[in-house]
Amino acid sequence: MARTKLNERQLDVLRRICHGETPITSDDSSIATTVYALRNRGLVTTTRSDGRWSAAPTQAGLQHLAHSDATPAPRPSASAPSTAPEAAELITRLQQADGTLRIANPTPNERAHWRRALHAARADHLIPEGHHLQHAGRDKGDLVITLRPGPPPRRSTPPSETLPVPDDLPPDRLHPAAATAHIPACPDCQPRARRILHALCHTAETKNYTVSNTEPGSTASLVITIGDSSFPLSFHEGSYEVPDPSGAKYAWQRVTARTRRPSHELELSLEHTYTHRGRRSHWGDRQRWRLEDKLPTLLTEIAHRAHTDYERQQALQRKEEETRQRWLTAMQQARTAFLEDHRLKALRTQVQAWQEATAIRAYCDALEDHHVTPDVAEATTAWTTWARAYADRVDPIPQNPGLPDPPTITPEDLRPYLRGWSPYEPKRK
Repeated sequence: MARTKLNERQLDVLRRICHGETPITSDDSSIATTVYALRNRGLVTTTRSDGRWSAAPTQAGLQHLAHSDATPAPRPSASAPSTAPEAAELITRLQQADGTLRIANPTPNERAHWRRALHAARADHLIPEGHHLQHAGRDKGDLVITLRPGPPPRRSTPPSETLPVPDDLPPDRLHPAAATAHIPACPDCQPRARRILHALCHTAETKNYTVSNTEPGSTASLVITIGDSSFPLSFHEGSYEVPDPSGAKYAWQRVTARTRRPSHELELSLEHTYTHRGRRSHWGDRQRWRLEDKLPTLLTEIAHRAHTDYERQQALQRKEEETRQRWLTAMQQARTAFLEDHRLKALRTQVQAWQEATAIRAYCDALEDHHVTPDVAEATTAWTTWARAYADRVDPIPQNPGLPDPPTITPEDLRPYLRGWSPYEPKRK
């Protein structure tokens, strides 16, 4: 497997993992697929911590790289060294150029040859004592190689968090939640599973999380609560099929029945929810690790989900408060508009009454100035007298009117002014 031919990009990433000055982590998503391909071939490993992975070479990867770099490459252009002798020449040119060599926008092949020279200079210990090599422009732009005094900078690898699980623990010393948890596992796995829960409970409580048992009828083993978010944890034990000879009546009969037996491989899982879709939710025993090794990652995932829930809740509350403020503003504007219409209605009523009274008096004056015969004069006088009395009653001017009293406002009175808002709660229709 270690001699499987790699393409140029895979070789370049392998060199960066083996001899690069900066660690290769999941932060560089552009090379993640290449790292996975190298891992599948057994040339590198990836370890996770705090939700991110970092790559490290295996012995097979180091051997493969040494074999690949020792194989003669096609002769490059005159400006791009690619073999060990040119690596020594690179060091000489750097010393003559005061420690800095700039290659203006080289081609991809030239970049690869310069990187080989850098690797050869490091691998063959050609770098002057007390100095180290650095370079910039690995993939694009000018390639700048510098020879710097002092030791090379240390690789910053994320600290690996551990969560100790006791190898043996008497039942009376178990955490109460771990001692009474529902664990669907075989009797042989029960002690180990409870020790795992015991370690989880104590570590969670040191982080000020709340640990509790599940409600009756729940399939979960434990609930860890952070703030307002609760996360049920469920234990599972794997199984495998084997022939079941109990179904055969005779010794010569072919056994076709199958039965399942526990595999003693434990798995802890978080509830799969729509709000956290795409997140990892299962941790268990594998060929290269045990469940105990993944407990820190599990707690990190719980903390991430709690933070996500908190941020989502805060955003929801902010949105609800913004909606409430908009509704309150709409309600206030609706009350103002309703009162304005109420006053306009009162004003129009008064103007109409005043216009009517004025018109009646003008009519009475015209009627009295009109020549009437004696036989109808008395009736006309009675009519104008009544008419003037009516005009005096409806005329608002003598009453010195002011602002009308505000009416009693009901929610339904405001509905026509709310432009789709409910008059009862901050919601739209």
